[in-house]
Amino acid sequence: MQLPSKVLKQRVARILLSRYTNRWFILLIDLFLSTFAFALSYWVMVIVYTRGSNLLPDITLIGWNFLLCTFSYLLFRTYQGVIRYSTYHEIGRITAAVFLSNLALWFFVIFLYPRQSPTILLSLLIKNGMLTFFSLVFFRYTIVRLYQFVTRSSRIYTRSAVFMYGIDTNSVGLANMLNNNMQAGYKIIGFITPDSSTSNQRIMSLPVFFVHNDSFGKLVDTYRPQSVIFPTQGSLLKEKNKLVEACIKHNIKILLARSPQPWTQSPLSDKKYPMTILPIQIEDLLGREEIQINLPAICHEIKDKVVLITGAAGSIGSELVRQIASFEPGMILLFDIAETPLYQIDMYMKEHHPNICVEAIIGDVRNTQRLERLFKQYHPQIIYHAAAYKHVPMMENHPSEAIITNVLGTRNVANYALKYKAEKFIMISTDKAVNPTNVMGASKRIAEIYVQSLAKYIEERDCRTHFITTRFGNVLGSSGSVIPRFKEQIEKGGPLTVTDPNVIRYFMTIPEACRLVLEASVNGENGEIYIFDMGEPVKIDDLARNMIRLAGLVPGRDVQIIYTGLRPGEKLYEELLAQKEFTKPTFHPKIMIALVRQFELRVVIKELNELIALAKKIDTQHVVLKMKELVPEFISMNSIFSKLDHQENNTTCDKINSET
Repeated sequence: MQLPSKVLKQRVARILLSRYTNRWFILLIDLFLSTFAFALSYWVMVIVYTRGSNLLPDITLIGWNFLLCTFSYLLFRTYQGVIRYSTYHEIGRITAAVFLSNLALWFFVIFLYPRQSPTILLSLLIKNGMLTFFSLVFFRYTIVRLYQFVTRSSRIYTRSAVFMYGIDTNSVGLANMLNNNMQAGYKIIGFITPDSSTSNQRIMSLPVFFVHNDSFGKLVDTYRPQSVIFPTQGSLLKEKNKLVEACIKHNIKILLARSPQPWTQSPLSDKKYPMTILPIQIEDLLGREEIQINLPAICHEIKDKVVLITGAAGSIGSELVRQIASFEPGMILLFDIAETPLYQIDMYMKEHHPNICVEAIIGDVRNTQRLERLFKQYHPQIIYHAAAYKHVPMMENHPSEAIITNVLGTRNVANYALKYKAEKFIMISTDKAVNPTNVMGASKRIAEIYVQSLAKYIEERDCRTHFITTRFGNVLGSSGSVIPRFKEQIEKGGPLTVTDPNVIRYFMTIPEACRLVLEASVNGENGEIYIFDMGEPVKIDDLARNMIRLAGLVPGRDVQIIYTGLRPGEKLYEELLAQKEFTKPTFHPKIMIALVRQFELRVVIKELNELIALAKKIDTQHVVLKMKELVPEFISMNSIFSKLDHQENNTTCDKINSET
């Protein structure tokens, strides 16, 4: 059975927390306090000046004061603030309102009662102003303190103890907001800083701790925090090898303050997005500082244009759709063969961008009749070609399909872009095209060769279409990639399957990759292959272990890791440039130009025709052999096609080299 005091406290809490009080009721309270303050001031004046006959009739002055206070409070809207969240800004409005009402009362009395003593009147108004001001402020202060006391003691809102990383403006501002908001669920108990000179200080009456070596473990034992909040991703990345590892080791949650505001928000938009505190994802630890791109230039390039995105339902294609939509194109054509995901991205666009004309078109880049009809009807001006087969093991089993889609499909779209005089054709390639060890990578390299040779050919004939190729590594969270697979395996309790303990990969987030694609598409030159700065490579074994720890589990104890061996066509590490290739800087520090071998279009067309003819016959052995002739650096790894690397038939390669 609950104690009466506890029941009373809970009922008061429900009253305070359930809903906001009517604003007119607050105005009545303010007017009551003002009237009471004036009456008290008048009574004091009666005591001080015993000759009460020298004072004006109290009822008359009280009436004037009530009317003037009503006008002043309505003018400055002192009643509209939520009392429980009152801040020092309320004091400014109260001060102005009280001063105006008393100043107006002074002029009214001087005008209506000219014989009244100015000294007595001034003394009355000063006392009234001070009492009114303090009564209104004290009322708000009492409500704030009562609200804080009730919310803390009633346990209606439970708050976890957390440390805030950093002592800069972002960190202190976020900490102040969280501590003042009982519903936020977090209570900041101290600040963590990597700067030893700021330790032993206090901010917001909270201690500042300098973390070094094993000192974080001692803080955890002493203060028992449940989480550490990082105010920005930049601060998180700066500490990813120290504090983050310590948090994972001591099973402390890592939280990141993030805004759902999309980076592609129009510069003219004034829409505000709330800050939210969410647990970090493994992508946050693998990411880099936010990439800055030329948003006005991209907007100028895309605005009011007809944009075609092939493979629009895929991971990269759908993200391109979402980002391009923010630049107000005239029309977006969603082209893909996958019905269900195409429907989903179409519904997304109708819900989030209803003002943009979107056409979802089911079709295959291998079907020339379908492409002809599309280009003839819509005349797309900018084409992002993301349609491709990308899974290495699948393409190793189906080389002919890789050629038909990745090579023939690319050639079809590029040819129609040229025929219908599109402004730009941007091909999405991969780092697996560099020194390829698998069919998928080699097929993308052959597609690159065709696009670049076509660009060189038309450049000499003053054609308006520009052909640009972008090449980057693995993207985080794409369908079939390692992180979604690891997450699924962790949810099932393991084991996590890693091909090899030494395998490493470059990673980039999908939004980051699409950002750079857009930047390259705007500023890129015809015929160039652009490669992106992928940062530092990540060891997949370390990635698996960190994901297990972020889930609050222990690798090897709660979740096992097993090694399955490299898959066909897979190599231990990826390369962004072949050994014979060089790079040069560009318009963006994260984008470089690959200086690759040049090919004559007429030779490439002849060899591609032979390759595609073999693919249509599903002559697997000869297809792969032809690919190796076209791309001599294509050396199969861990594949049944490794035996073809020892063939002496390099006639096509020699022919291309001699004619170029």
